[in-house]
Amino acid sequence: MREIDLPCSECGTELAERVVFAADLPVETGWRGSVRVAECPSCGARYYPRQTVAQLAGRANETPAGTADQ
Repeated sequence: MREIDLPCSECGTELAERVVFAADLPVETGWRGSVRVAECPSCGARYYPRQTVAQLAGRANETPAGTADQ
């Protein structure tokens, strides 16, 4: 099971996987690309899978893109 397959912890709705630019996130990071997030289409809550957190923290080499949570 992937992290993105879990329901929204706010309202229980199924999450949708999205790809967003790091520059559009609410925090400043050194990452200058896009990242995967899970968004709730009902309440708008956003969740960050482990791979995304690693990318944003500058540890992108820990998990190759596309292989996390499989």
